[in-house]
Amino acid sequence: MELLSFMAAPLVATLLMGGILVYFGIHVIKREIVFIDIALAQIAALGGTFAIVLFPHDHEGHSHEGGDFITEYLFALLFTTLAAGLFSILKNKKVKIPLEALIGISYAVATTAMVIILDKGAGSDVHIHDMLTGAILWVSWDQILRLAIIVSVVALIHVLLRKQMIRLTDNYVANEKTIKRKRLLDFLFYFSFGLVIVEAVQIGGILTVFALLIIPASTTLLFFSNWRARILAGLLLIVLLTIPALALSWTWDVPASPVLIFFLGITLLISGLVYQLKKR
Repeated sequence: MELLSFMAAPLVATLLMGGILVYFGIHVIKREIVFIDIALAQIAALGGTFAIVLFPHDHEGHSHEGGDFITEYLFALLFTTLAAGLFSILKNKKVKIPLEALIGISYAVATTAMVIILDKGAGSDVHIHDMLTGAILWVSWDQILRLAIIVSVVALIHVLLRKQMIRLTDNYVANEKTIKRKRLLDFLFYFSFGLVIVEAVQIGGILTVFALLIIPASTTLLFFSNWRARILAGLLLIVLLTIPALALSWTWDVPASPVLIFFLGITLLISGLVYQLKKR
C-alpha cells in the first residue's frame, strides 16, 4: 500500500508528460530538429535564472524584493516565447545555416550565459543538478494539476489544428510554400511546445524530458507509420516502463529518472534489433 501511495503522483506526472511528449516527439523527428527540446529547456532555464538574479531569494526561499516562483515562471515563459518566434523566423530558405545548427548554437549560448550568471551565486550546483535530473519522485499534486491544465490546453490547440500541423511537419524539410499561415502555425507549434517544456522540465528535468520526447517516438517509428498508432504505442510503452522504473527506484533507493531513461534506452536497442531481424 505504501508503494502504491509512493508511485501515484510520479506515475500520473510521467504519463501526462509522456503522452504529450510522444506526440511532439513525432513532430520533432519528422522535422529533423531533435535537440529543440533541450534548447527550449535551456532557454527557459536561462529566463528563470535571470529572475533569480533580479529577485534574489533568502535562505527560506522567499524573495527580498517580491520575486517568487511565479516571477521565475513568467521569465521562463517570456524567454521561451522569444525563442519560439526566433525559430519560426529562422526556418527560411534565405537563411543558409540549417535550423538544427542554429538550435544547437542557441542551446550552447543559453547554457554558457546561465553558467556565467550562476557562477557567482550560492547553490548554483544544486540548481543545475535539479534542472538536469528534476525531482519527479517528489512531485506535488499541485504541480500535476498545473501540468494537466497546460497539457489539456496544448492538446486542444493541436487537435483543432491537427491537419494543418501534421501537413506542416510532413512537409517541413521540403519547405512547402502552399501551406496557409505557415509562419503562424510554426510559431504556435514552438510556443505550445515551449509551454509543455517549461512545465515538464521543472518536474522531470531536461534529461528525462528529452528521453520521453525522443525515445518512444523513435521506437514506434520502427513499427508504425500512422500518427495515431505511434502516439498510442508510445504512451503504452511509457506506461509499461514507468511502473517497473518507479518500483525499482523504491526498492533500491535510487533516483527514478535515470532508471526510466535506462529502460527506455534498452527498449529502443532491443526494438532496433527486432526490426533488423524482421527485415531479414
